[in-house]
Amino acid sequence: MYKTKGFEINHLGFSRGDSDRLLLDLEMFPKLKVILTDMPGQNLREFNFFERDVSLIENLNCLGYRVTFLHPISHRKDCVEDYLQDLYQHFGSQVDYVIIQNHYFGKRFRYYEGSKFQADIKKLNGLELVLGGLHNDFYQLLEDTCLPYDQLIETNSPLNTIQRSIVFNWMENFHNSIVSNGIASNYLGLSISCAELVSTSVSKQSPSNFNVTEDIESDKWELFALPN
Repeated sequence: MYKTKGFEINHLGFSRGDSDRLLLDLEMFPKLKVILTDMPGQNLREFNFFERDVSLIENLNCLGYRVTFLHPISHRKDCVEDYLQDLYQHFGSQVDYVIIQNHYFGKRFRYYEGSKFQADIKKLNGLELVLGGLHNDFYQLLEDTCLPYDQLIETNSPLNTIQRSIVFNWMENFHNSIVSNGIASNYLGLSISCAELVSTSVSKQSPSNFNVTEDIESDKWELFALPN
């Protein structure tokens, strides 16, 4: 999907050399304002060792970046009691947190709602967002097209009018919940207008997206997304 959009897909590994190259790139291209990195949850423990070894967060802070962890949760216990707890215990107030309640898995998140982890995240001004759900058959229908969702709402997409309308409203509701929230826009870098988008991967196991946007704003933000 990224290749069809003309994105350059690169790889960011967990070594001192990889960290040095990233930091050098950020110094060489100071107009890069937002970096989006996708990392599967199973890489979290390795990432923690990597961060301790190279002091990545501290070095990014020195360059003017602030890290936000975007953490989707489902009905599974490990989303909260393994991944989220590990994030919080390792990074604490050094970073910002955005928790996504994915309604694909239902509307109850019993391991998160009312938990100590939820209270701890809120104390750090952590943000909670809701991603609405679609009918189960819809997800497979969209996947079978092998197209980005933003292309599926266009009139020449393989979906019919009703299907396009459902997808459009689903995307629009989530988008509006972010842009209408000042903290969310700040944490996710959406208050910065995008001029350039580049993609790469942070995972050793699977390619993901590492997106960079460029603008003239003064603040810089880096977002690490850890889907489960």
